[in-house]
Amino acid sequence: MNFYDRPDCIRLSKYTDAYGTESGIFLFKNFVPEELMADMEAELGPQGRDEDSYGSTLISWYTNKITPRPKRLLEFWELISELIGPKWVIHPSQAILNVRPGDNGMFIHSDSPGKGQCHLLSQDDKYDTCCELDYGLVAYFGNFEGGALFYPSIHADGVPRIDENGWNVPPAQGEPCFEYTPQRGDLVIHSAFDPYAHGVREVTSGVRYAFSNFVLKAEDNPGTFYNYGTKEYYEQIGDRSEERITEWLKPLKVNPMFTDERIAIMQASGLEGVELAKEFNHNFVKEDK
Repeated sequence: MNFYDRPDCIRLSKYTDAYGTESGIFLFKNFVPEELMADMEAELGPQGRDEDSYGSTLISWYTNKITPRPKRLLEFWELISELIGPKWVIHPSQAILNVRPGDNGMFIHSDSPGKGQCHLLSQDDKYDTCCELDYGLVAYFGNFEGGALFYPSIHADGVPRIDENGWNVPPAQGEPCFEYTPQRGDLVIHSAFDPYAHGVREVTSGVRYAFSNFVLKAEDNPGTFYNYGTKEYYEQIGDRSEERITEWLKPLKVNPMFTDERIAIMQASGLEGVELAKEFNHNFVKEDK
């Protein structure tokens, strides 16, 4: 069964993307168990934010908005993997955003420039999945208000308007677009491509934790991680110790487009977005996988 065929999946917007994949915006209410959320909130709350979290990111907005790794990260990741699997997978990740009032929301973006469009990438893609994925995924916890997801190219009723040439027609200037305000425990999965570019309104109170990842077909795994549920995955994770989790978070092979050396050079350039992609990635040639 596909995750979107589950009876607990709420379809906020329906769309078939350019690659023929059933897509749009999918919502799972109260997905994260209360006990798990409360435990992670109690652990992360006193720790605040990692003040040196620029790390390998090439988008300065993320600076100082990442939490330290929670002890039950793997359990959280496996919970999501159980929901979407076995047809769909996510790569290892410890990226949990810690967003508060004053962070000014999040910029409008698509999760992927398109399949095979790696030359357009302007963010680190160490698992080499950004041009293989089909959806973006975000799970929410914390006590917060505000932080609505908004999709400027989708009408307020969530129904895409497609013209006679097959192009999406966005809302006219001044007309409202589709928005959804996530709540504690929600899991949102949305199309990785236009017209589902999206942003986030500012959090108005509290702290919103958001675990994000990319969803791709199991067979499209580029060989940078072991799919959840496989023999290789369980052998890799072993006794689930912190040491094993640290190793699990490392890609099985390096994406040559985003080596540590190239990332450092990109960061030092001060470029971001389209300018960074044009300068460093437009003419980069990757060897066949």
